[in-house]
Amino acid sequence: MNDVKTETTTKGSIPHYAALIFFSALFIFPLYLAFVLALSAWNTTPGLVPVGFHPENFKYATTLINFWHYTKNSIIICAITLITSTLTSGLVGYAFARIAVPGRNVLFMIVLSTMMLPGIVTQIPQYILFHNYGLLDTFWPWLFWGLGGNAFFIFMYRQFFSAIPKELEEAARIDGCSIFRTYWNIFLPMSFPVIATVSIMTFQGSWGDFMGPFMFLKQDHYPLATALSMISYKFEGQEDMILTSVSTAAAILLIVPVLVTFFLGQRYIVEGIVTTGVKG
Repeated sequence: MNDVKTETTTKGSIPHYAALIFFSALFIFPLYLAFVLALSAWNTTPGLVPVGFHPENFKYATTLINFWHYTKNSIIICAITLITSTLTSGLVGYAFARIAVPGRNVLFMIVLSTMMLPGIVTQIPQYILFHNYGLLDTFWPWLFWGLGGNAFFIFMYRQFFSAIPKELEEAARIDGCSIFRTYWNIFLPMSFPVIATVSIMTFQGSWGDFMGPFMFLKQDHYPLATALSMISYKFEGQEDMILTSVSTAAAILLIVPVLVTFFLGQRYIVEGIVTTGVKG
């Protein structure tokens, strides 16, 4: 009987594995083509296999432009956004979850409603505001955006903190903890899955953003994503020849940190989303 059940289960799972393989190949295929182009010669037509083998394209990707300078700018922007947005969203989420004040639910709904407003709608007013205060071509806008928090992240923190038993908070108050100390010493350390999820999502969104830096920064302060979208790879004296293979190699280097953080943190992303969806 067990052998029959095992055989039935195996046969029933074949379509699932087939679908998994098919869709995995479908999503991996563009990345494969990018590697093929990055390893091909400069003056060849891209195909399914590399034309020649030119790993030096990755070296040229980091030397023909000021690659590491733009990478440093990306790290600065990501660090500012990551630290401020993660901590501020957690603090606001804690206030919505644990501090009972009149109109709390109304304010929370207003915060959530901001997610329906496309970011492009507010970019021109923000540009005018930062221009009037002389903050263009600086990293100050990312600090202010981070301090403002993120509505989706606030929602995640709020859902997680709402599920924590009240007894922990009451015990902290009896021991003389203030509201902020209760949040910092008790609630925040318990919310590691949410912190990891928010940090990974913030990093990925900030690392790949090119429109915001293009509007608010000049070329010397561009992060890597903006620099690669605006600067063409050319050899000196051959300005009419764009090195597509080198540009593709640079794009692959750009996505490496995103892939690494996703694969290292995917367990925490799943755990964080699951825990914020359970309220007990």
